[in-house]
Amino acid sequence: MYYSATVDRAGRLGVLWAARKRRSGVHEGPSRVLMTITDHQAIERGSALLSCPRCGDLLASVAVNPSGEMIGCEACAISLGLAAEIMSLREWESTDLALGALREFGLTDASVTRPAPDTTPRLHYWLASSGGHHYYLRRFHDWFPDTAVVWMHSVMGHLADRGLPVPHCAPSVSGQSFARHAGAAWALYRAVEGHTANEREWMWGRPRAAETLAQLHTALEGFTPQGEPFDLWGAWTLDTVDRVLASWEPMPELPDDLLAYVRHRLATHFFAGPGAELPHGIVHGDLTPGNLLWRGEANGLSIAGILDFERAHHDTALMDFAWGLGDRRPPLLRATVAAYARHRPLSAPEREAMPEAMLLGTLMALDMQLSYYHDLREATRLARELAFTARDLEGLRRAVSLRG
Repeated sequence: MYYSATVDRAGRLGVLWAARKRRSGVHEGPSRVLMTITDHQAIERGSALLSCPRCGDLLASVAVNPSGEMIGCEACAISLGLAAEIMSLREWESTDLALGALREFGLTDASVTRPAPDTTPRLHYWLASSGGHHYYLRRFHDWFPDTAVVWMHSVMGHLADRGLPVPHCAPSVSGQSFARHAGAAWALYRAVEGHTANEREWMWGRPRAAETLAQLHTALEGFTPQGEPFDLWGAWTLDTVDRVLASWEPMPELPDDLLAYVRHRLATHFFAGPGAELPHGIVHGDLTPGNLLWRGEANGLSIAGILDFERAHHDTALMDFAWGLGDRRPPLLRATVAAYARHRPLSAPEREAMPEAMLLGTLMALDMQLSYYHDLREATRLARELAFTARDLEGLRRAVSLRG
């Protein structure tokens, strides 16, 4: 077993990496279901020499971050201060478990490989090809319950039935949406053709992403999925905020007065006040740029796939917006909110509480970097974002107001 679950004193999920050389507390991060033409070619050509995406050196071993995503070489992981697990190339490229899992889906003649390096390969993901069809195979961590897999796939199936671009789950030989193999749950998805947006494309595509998010929220209104959501990835409360803030080590970019102000605004304007009137429903939980696939270019972009429903849970729709789409630059925020509201009108309390939701979203992202990824460079950037957002709350509120 590579993983076992832990819960830290802030009530968050951690994982013990049972490595040969080291152990570190980590957290499952975002995942992607992604396949491109490059990936299809990788299946046919088989394994190739891997080089570090950061320094370019050939890899003798592979460093992966807490979400199983390749960082590169051990030296780069150490120099950047990132939480990492080091594994041999043989361990990284082993396909035995994947081939066994594919047989649980009736694929006995499949070829399998890791994604091409330019698509950010992950430890628990494989590309598979069989009979001219291409798939993405995922192994869930041992601590992720089967009931949560059922919940996730139930949400995905409901959205697919309503025409949203969601990956289709291939049924196992037993007729379920996942299979058990080697002590873990596995899922097989039909590959989605598309690409993740670069920075320029995201600027053009953000309003389209907001429209799709609104359609997703509307489609899920009143829906009761099968299974159960994963409790530890549920909605944050003020108690969660207090436990998280108490667990952080001091950081120059996070002075006590800033954190006290952030906590006060959340207590009075999000968890109470306007926030107490916010409608709740099922949310995606991780609708970030990396979990959307696109086709086309620039202002002709369209969404090809919505990925990674692992964190779907009950929450206010604002949290999906604030976590992935919110932007503290008022013109961009105004345009994004307008695009969303064309498909799902925002209530007055939602518009009023939007800036504090963005504040909470930044706090959540900061906690992920400080507590799980140990990426101090990204944490420093997010700390500055937190300060800027706290400073600009009223300007952001004007930007999303109907009178703005």
